[in-house]
Amino acid sequence: MNFLPFIFNLFFSLYFGSMPISQKPDPCEEARTGAAAATEFAKDSLYHLALAKIKNAFVFDKKEHCVSFGKDVAGNMIASSILSGGNTSGKVPAIANAFADLHNHPNNLPPDAGDFYGLLDINKNKPVYNKRFVVTTAGTVYALLVTDIAAALEFIKKHPPQPPAFVGGPPGFAVAITDEAREMKYGFNCTDEMVLAFIIQKYNTGVSLLKQNSNGSFNKITTTFLKQGNQLFFKAGSCP
Repeated sequence: MNFLPFIFNLFFSLYFGSMPISQKPDPCEEARTGAAAATEFAKDSLYHLALAKIKNAFVFDKKEHCVSFGKDVAGNMIASSILSGGNTSGKVPAIANAFADLHNHPNNLPPDAGDFYGLLDINKNKPVYNKRFVVTTAGTVYALLVTDIAAALEFIKKHPPQPPAFVGGPPGFAVAITDEAREMKYGFNCTDEMVLAFIIQKYNTGVSLLKQNSNGSFNKITTTFLKQGNQLFFKAGSCP
């Protein structure tokens, strides 16, 4: 079966159809300030304490757990108590002047569509709430960062969240977007983080995917592609 050219033609058509990838001169620039802020925030003892509590809670029951971060009347950073969820979802605890949250993924995967839409649902009413941190069972920490509220609202208008694929699961992307994601993952062997980084950039969602490196810094994750003949190759990258 001439499988690769077929997949290429299908994906190439989807990719260069009515929704081309955002052609920004420097895709890293939009996330630079927010990534630096995430890096500084992750150095705070309050963050480390929340991260440790979530990891310990997961060891005990293998479920999702979440902590929210806010500020008191004096402007000091505060954290909520830990709120336990289920195997594939959870709830964000309330806290005064909230600006970010942190939760774990028992499935060891990076942020998903549910995390994406959940963050934007909060952000549209609280612009300062622009970060969602996710830690995997392997210890990798990601962050979804809202960089353009107007673009995010426009994306939600065009592509509202879809019902969960299974009971208790997270909301999903539109069918067409999900199909593209599957093509990348199963047709081109892209990782989940490569797929998400590519999709949210392509559709100009106003959101960037960050990943913490071994030095503790958060950097935007990028996915680029290269056409060679009738084949398409994807490459994972990271902004400096």
